[in-house]
Amino acid sequence: MPIFFTSEKLTERVTRIYDILGVALYLVEGEDRACVIDTGHGLGNLREYVETLTKKPVFVLLTHGHVDHANGAALWEETYMNLKDLEVYREHSSFAMRRAHYLEHEETKAIPAEEYMPVRTKEFLPLEDKQTFDLGGVTLQAIAAPGHTPGMMMILIREERMILFGDGCGLEVLLCFESSSPVSAYLETLLYVKTYEGEYDRILRNHGSCESPKELLNNVIECCTDILAGKDEAQKTSFRDIPVLSARPVDERNRRLDGRQGNILYTEEKRC
Repeated sequence: MPIFFTSEKLTERVTRIYDILGVALYLVEGEDRACVIDTGHGLGNLREYVETLTKKPVFVLLTHGHVDHANGAALWEETYMNLKDLEVYREHSSFAMRRAHYLEHEETKAIPAEEYMPVRTKEFLPLEDKQTFDLGGVTLQAIAAPGHTPGMMMILIREERMILFGDGCGLEVLLCFESSSPVSAYLETLLYVKTYEGEYDRILRNHGSCESPKELLNNVIECCTDILAGKDEAQKTSFRDIPVLSARPVDERNRRLDGRQGNILYTEEKRC
């Protein structure tokens, strides 16, 4: 039987949970209730695992609707998502999308379909910009961050001075899907996120090292401005067989050669 989840405590109130493919989800506990931020690939019963970590009532916030972030969403009644990502979720929760994705990985390709968590049929509760959730002694605030997807959200954990950037701003921001924003619109998103810069000290993410220094945001803003000015390197590379351009030179794993964090992988049609 595969090990579907592991976890580590970041603070007394914040736990990072890793799913079977290493994607990070977050459990935030207040005095009265708890919140799971993202639900991963939908392999293994995340709700049962979370119930080993907390006895408080739990609700869910989804940062976006992609296959690796939202496929445990059916396990809870109270689940919030920006409704601009409904079509994204429908595509990424389909059996065809999920099966193709799981077959790419040794850890998941042999898992039978009956182990897949069900697709959510109950309506999502709307998650909107500036919406807050009081857990009792700790407050979560949603921040609209469209770009990677139309309904991408970041989550500020106010009293912990943490923010989950998720896929909204990271080592290799992907602006290469049909639903992704053009670079100019994404730059507006980042400038909006920058207005919250004084409210956090620690950036959390969902992939790789799952944390970044505060310079990350400025580095990605710089990538945007250079792309729009035609001053980026526009290195040809690929993401999952999609031909893309990289704002900064990268290695074969799409990591920046200069060692700095923050980059954009985009298609030519998004260069506007």
